[in-house]
This record gives sequence, C-alpha cells and structure tokens, in this order.
Amino acid sequence: MSLAMELAAMSCRTLLVVVFAVAVVGKASGAESFGAFVRSVQEFVRSASPSRGRGVAHLVVGAEAVGIVLLLLPAPAAIAGFALVGCLLGAFTLAIAASLRRGARVPCRCFGASTSNAGPLQLVRNGLLMAAAVTGAVGTSNGPPEAPGAVAVALATGLVVGVVVTVLDDISELLRDAFPVAARKARR
Repeated sequence: MSLAMELAAMSCRTLLVVVFAVAVVGKASGAESFGAFVRSVQEFVRSASPSRGRGVAHLVVGAEAVGIVLLLLPAPAAIAGFALVGCLLGAFTLAIAASLRRGARVPCRCFGASTSNAGPLQLVRNGLLMAAAVTGAVGTSNGPPEAPGAVAVALATGLVVGVVVTVLDDISELLRDAFPVAARKARR
C-alpha cells in the first residue's frame, strides 16, 4: 500500500474519531442534552412512543462510542470501526432525507447543542464523512507509516477538519445571519 494512502487513512481515522467523540459528548453530556437528542430522534423516526425514541437514542450513542473505540485500535478492528461509522452515517443520512422529503423541520442535534434544522448541508456533510470512512477502511494497514513528519501532518489534518466539521452548523448559521439577503435568495 502506498504511503499516501496510509496517510489519507490516518487523516480519515482522526477526522472520524474527532467527529464521533464530539457527537457522543454533546449528546450524553447531561440529562438536558440527552433529552433534546431523544426528542429529535422521535421526530426523525416519527415515533409517538417516548420509550422507542429513548431506546433508539441510547443505541445511537452506544454505537457511536463503540465506533470510536474500534477506530482507535489496530487494523482489523479499525476497519470494523470504519464500517460501523459508515453505516451509522448512512442511517443518519437516510433519516435526514426522509424528514426533508416529508417536509419536517427537525433539529439535527448531531453534536448535541445545535438547534439548526437538518437539511442539505447535513446530507453533504454525511456524504463526505462516508467517503472518509471508505477511504480510511481501504487505506488502513497493519501499522503506522514510517514517516514521522508525514504522520504528524496527517493527524493534524484530520484533527483540524474534524473540528471544522463539528462546528459547520454554527458556521452556517453565522454566515446566514451575516448575509441574510443572500440566504433568502439561495432558499428560493
């Protein structure tokens, strides 16, 4: 396997660990955060049953946490981690697309605190994160590349992109508030 592919996989792994770690902490940081996530899950799955929404929310947070652990382990487990987070992202994408199709305005709560409604931005974000999961799974080898400087750059890249992804909703809101006329024209 080429050094470039191994480094890309390392960046993808770091990116996904950051994204899912922020997601887990944001959703499970307290009763209020988790309760808001449960309510958004209920809206996404159109469940009238609070217990069903709570069960799905627990399952999501648990699967996200397991994905993080697997991504932090050596190659065979990391590949399983990429597969798990890729499947989670696929499920999230389908839920968002279904809610958009039926005209629902559901807060994403992807990272806990955001009250932004899920929309096309989250679909694109999830698509790119799924591509990162595939790239990471394909490029993962049995050990770290023997290029310490390149490894540091790959890790830093994944970290920075991960942080940007987790605040993308907030950046979008700031831009929408800063340019309200352009935002209204774009929605037409």
